[in-house]
Amino acid sequence: MTTESNYSEVRFKTEPQPSGTTSQVPAAPKDRTSPPKSNTGCLKLLLVSLLILLLLKILFLIVTISFFQKYSNLVQEEKFTLELTHTMLECKKENSTMEGKSWSCCPKNWNPFGSNCYFFSSEEKNWTDSEKHCAEMQAHLLVVDSKEEEDFIENNLNEDHVYYLGLSDLKNGHWEWVNDTPYNQSVTFWHQNEPNNDYEHCVTLDFRCEWGWNDMSCNEPEHSICEMLKIYL
Repeated sequence: MTTESNYSEVRFKTEPQPSGTTSQVPAAPKDRTSPPKSNTGCLKLLLVSLLILLLLKILFLIVTISFFQKYSNLVQEEKFTLELTHTMLECKKENSTMEGKSWSCCPKNWNPFGSNCYFFSSEEKNWTDSEKHCAEMQAHLLVVDSKEEEDFIENNLNEDHVYYLGLSDLKNGHWEWVNDTPYNQSVTFWHQNEPNNDYEHCVTLDFRCEWGWNDMSCNEPEHSICEMLKIYL
């Protein structure tokens, strides 16, 4: 009986009420709907991503600028080192015809004479390597222009050594100075009967009772004399 009574009550509640009745039919339960998801989380994630990307770009820019600054400094240092191969100079004050220049300088361990500086190498190399060694010091093998210069050079030499000069006939088959100074036969200091061998293409300065020039093979390891213009400050 209890079950039937409950069923009747349910039926009663769901049937439409006759007109004029005051009873209210309960509203059908509304379907539960999920509240719309907020976009705040997505916006935060997007902003964080953009911020990280911006920071990475700034970091990349800083690294790039730093790299180019260091590279530029390195290039400048190398250029400066190249321009100032000789960082230690020995100078003396003199009346110079060069405007604003009153000091004439030679690198340390070089000997001054006239408008030039001279280096007497203690190393033994062939002629080509000797000239290369001079060039690395912004100089060239000795070019003799006068009797006074020849005398100065001879007074600074060791009689037991042989020295390469900047004179050869390697290029064109006739004697030429390395700095393109014309070869002047009136300013030469050959030993007697020298040059005497068509197969000896380089010139040395050696001592045979007195100093003089001799033609010889360019492949022999010998000492050398480097020459450069004075530096004016």
